[in-house]
Amino acid sequence: MIPAIVYTRFSPRRNSDKAMSSETQLAYCKKYAEAHGLTIVQVFNDRGISGKEEERPKLWAAIDALDEGSVLLVFKLDRLARNVYLSECIRRAVLKVGAKIIAIQGDVAGEGPEQIMIRQVLACVAEYERKIIGIRTKYAMKHHQTRGRRMGRYAPYGLMIDPEDPKKLIPDPTEEPAMKLIADLNQKDFVVSQITRVMQKTMRKYARAAKGWDRRTVSRILERL
Repeated sequence: MIPAIVYTRFSPRRNSDKAMSSETQLAYCKKYAEAHGLTIVQVFNDRGISGKEEERPKLWAAIDALDEGSVLLVFKLDRLARNVYLSECIRRAVLKVGAKIIAIQGDVAGEGPEQIMIRQVLACVAEYERKIIGIRTKYAMKHHQTRGRRMGRYAPYGLMIDPEDPKKLIPDPTEEPAMKLIADLNQKDFVVSQITRVMQKTMRKYARAAKGWDRRTVSRILERL
């Protein structure tokens, strides 16, 4: 029997009910191991961590636990990484100890040029998918905020938490003058740096931060105009 180290990863998000939990990933890995002569000796799981993150304690612990001839077993390759560079680094770290990676879905057997190329293409697709999810989330949050739905702990500049309904946002009258000036300057084709200078010079008392206005704050406001 070949020893296998199982690694699972689950990063909660808004549609987490449609995502595969770590428990479900492990169940598939156990079924695969039984059917292919593998003995699961350890299980490692990272929860709440994105596949783009390099700092994943359980992932690197799983790799450290590998011995020559053992297997790192995952449900899908994107559980290991959603980044081409990181995906290749993980594979090389596994090969260095004489082990190999087996993904139940989304893997290609072999270490030839064609197999490596296909795996890198698959990693590119996973990375692209992650970026698209990020873009969709960003615009979904913007969409909800413009319709008065609270999306975070703090209200965006120009808005305040509705005292009658903490789940909603309403315009903040105390910040309205600053919002109006930023909108006017934007209409006049002022760039972010120019708007920031004007706000710092004429509207500093309206800034939330003690240091006044900065480019990041102005940029975020412009995104919502």
